[in-house]
Amino acid sequence: MGRRRERTTSHDAFFGHVRRCAICALIAVSLLAAAAPARAGDIVSASCPCGFQRQGMPIFGGFATYKTSCLFPALCRATRTMVLGNLMDPAAGAKDCPAPEMVFYNDPSLAPEHPGRVVSSWNMPDAKGQALLYEGGYVCPACGRRTLRFRHVGFWD
Repeated sequence: MGRRRERTTSHDAFFGHVRRCAICALIAVSLLAAAAPARAGDIVSASCPCGFQRQGMPIFGGFATYKTSCLFPALCRATRTMVLGNLMDPAAGAKDCPAPEMVFYNDPSLAPEHPGRVVSSWNMPDAKGQALLYEGGYVCPACGRRTLRFRHVGFWD
C-alpha cells in the first residue's frame, strides 16, 4: 500500500509540473499574439526596368512615432525623385521636397490602375483608414511609365 501512495504522489507531481508548463506556454503565446498588431514600420525598395532604384526606405511609423508619423513614398515633381512624406501631415512636405511639389504614391495619378498583391499595409490611427503599398504598376519618377515595383525587404522601429 505504501508503494501505491508513493507512485500516486510522483504521478500528481509530474502532471502538476506539466500543467504549470502548459499554462506558462499559453500565457507566452497570448502575449506574443497580442503584440503582433503593434509591429514596427516596414522597409521597402523600389525599382523600375528603366534603371531607377531606391533601396531601403523606412515607411509607416515606428513604435515611438506611429501616432504622429506615417512615412510613405511620394514623387517630388520638382526634382523627379522619390521622397518620403508623412501621410498624417502632408502639408509638411519632405526634407528634400516642398509640400506643393509632393504627390504620394497612393494618389490615383501615380497608383496602379490594377492593384495586385499588397506588399505593405499600415492601419492609420484614429480610424483614418489604411495605407497600402502594392507590388507594382506605379508611375516611375525617372521614365514616367507605370513600371515601378515595390518590394518588402524588412522592418524598422
